[in-house]
Amino acid sequence: MNVKGFTLIESLIVLFICTVFMLLPTLSINKWKQALEVDQFLSSFEKKLLFTQQMAVVNTIDTQIIFLEQAKQIKFKDGQVVEKGLTIPVSLQTVGPDKLTFKKGSGNIDKLSKFSFSWTEKNQLIEFQFQLGSGRYVKKINRL
Repeated sequence: MNVKGFTLIESLIVLFICTVFMLLPTLSINKWKQALEVDQFLSSFEKKLLFTQQMAVVNTIDTQIIFLEQAKQIKFKDGQVVEKGLTIPVSLQTVGPDKLTFKKGSGNIDKLSKFSFSWTEKNQLIEFQFQLGSGRYVKKINRL
């Protein structure tokens, strides 16, 4: 009896190779998704930071940025209203002041403050350094 076909071992090897080829794109998509999440967070943080400062100038009320380290969140307070805020992605390590207040009418801050985001996957340190006596900040991206 002469039967042609694959043996069980050959079939398992082919199945393993097909599985590996199917998993490779999935793994790369997850890394891409994490990088996109961090980029989106940093962009949203910068926009909300500027908006919070502008609200202090326009509405002539003190506004605040509140950093909740344990909850991994940054909230933005416009007068009495506390916005839902931003959740810090898991891949970022964050250091910053607990509370940053923009003065009403001018948008200035009264102390030297800095938010630092350490992104180990890209080997980057993103810093938002606020200048003393003004609400302006300098954004720096350095290598870790």
